[in-house]
Amino acid sequence: MKTKALLALTVVVAFSLVMSQAAPKRDDLYEEYETLTTIVDKILSNYVTDVDKQELFYGAFEGMLQSLDPYSQFLPPPKKEDLDIDTTGEFGGVGIEITLDEHKTLTVITPLEGTPAFNAGVQAGDRIWKINGESTDGMSLLDAVKRLRGKKGNPVNITVTHETNPREPVEITIVRDIIKIKSIVDVRMVDDKAGIGYVRMTQFQEKTAQDMDAAINDLLEQGMQALILDLRFNPGGLLASAVKVCDRFIDKGVIVSTKGRNNVTKEVFRAHNAATYRFPMAVLVSRQSASASEIVAGAVQDHKRAVVIGSRTYGKGSVQSIISLNKGKCAMRLTTAYYYTPSGRLIHRKPDAGDDDDWGIYPDIKVEMSSEEYLQLWKNWRERHIDENRAPEDDAKDEGAGTETVDDQDVKTADEGADGTTEGTGQTEVIGPEETEKETVVVDKQLEAAKLFLNGQLFHERAATAK
Repeated sequence: MKTKALLALTVVVAFSLVMSQAAPKRDDLYEEYETLTTIVDKILSNYVTDVDKQELFYGAFEGMLQSLDPYSQFLPPPKKEDLDIDTTGEFGGVGIEITLDEHKTLTVITPLEGTPAFNAGVQAGDRIWKINGESTDGMSLLDAVKRLRGKKGNPVNITVTHETNPREPVEITIVRDIIKIKSIVDVRMVDDKAGIGYVRMTQFQEKTAQDMDAAINDLLEQGMQALILDLRFNPGGLLASAVKVCDRFIDKGVIVSTKGRNNVTKEVFRAHNAATYRFPMAVLVSRQSASASEIVAGAVQDHKRAVVIGSRTYGKGSVQSIISLNKGKCAMRLTTAYYYTPSGRLIHRKPDAGDDDDWGIYPDIKVEMSSEEYLQLWKNWRERHIDENRAPEDDAKDEGAGTETVDDQDVKTADEGADGTTEGTGQTEVIGPEETEKETVVVDKQLEAAKLFLNGQLFHERAATAK
């Protein structure tokens, strides 16, 4: 019993040392420390089998941090090593951004463009119920990520339900690969007559701003007078990249700030130079636009630099700090601040926040799309991605054939336009391996709303210039 008493005393002292840094009323917690030591003593004395003391404490640490929010985590040695790999090397994976929703259900924010998950048919909003047959109930984000990762070429099976049919589980096999993401995709003119260009940004990476410059310069050479920047389903990425993108469009002032406990400002990021681009602009957002994409949308909206069109964004605007523990053997990821727009709006949706509370970015022009409409949009994007990455010899084989292969299906088209939709019948006939179904082409209402707005803005600018 002396050993157990000494262990209990050690726990009290250790927790007291940790809590003393940030707990001004630590005397009020003394009763809780006593309860903790009692629990530890009872487990070590009475549990049916011997207990590994280290695992016991690691479990307690993990439970404490998981109770805060989905992003705060305790990292024991194996998970600390995974974190080091994240920041220093390549890894095999499936290419999805995941989170825990308000019901603690593992949910896909978005599959990343061109990744194995994207190509296998994983959809934004999918709820993941099993990974390789193991239930995800109670699984942490870090554990889920670890199970989804693996060696290139090795498959992983997930069981999901789509938003379009939440009662029917679907099993998807994904073959892991080295994840390399293009952040700028689908660069084109969407209205040649008005001079409206379009750029879709899938993620914020180190060179996203430079890649965006190249895309915009290409569009300017084609006569672009206004830009639609599509941030729908963009899960975020590097803060520095988001700031650089904003700096291209904003002359001066705050881009984003972070505030910690008691609303104390920690960092302020400002525009440094006069804006590079001054043309009219619209930004598209969706429910899955998160983190860095919300920073960009909020900044251009507050500075009245662009109109934001679409749906209210996800509400992921928190800062996680990595704190080393036990001489670097362990670590903790702790939420220490929130992101705020230039006008002081909180981006993050706190755990107890409801739909009526302020979080995320509200669009200037609200244009909702149903799950079915988004599903069709994803299919159009997937087909466009396949078309853009197909080899030249594949085009030669298909020339004059009247059919093209998309995801192992033959798609017969009628007067197919440059945007991938069909004209005349308004339908695409999809012939699958076992069945035939007719799929109605859905208009991208959010993109059309942006084109309509920019057409009006360009008309007024030209009229003013004529005077």
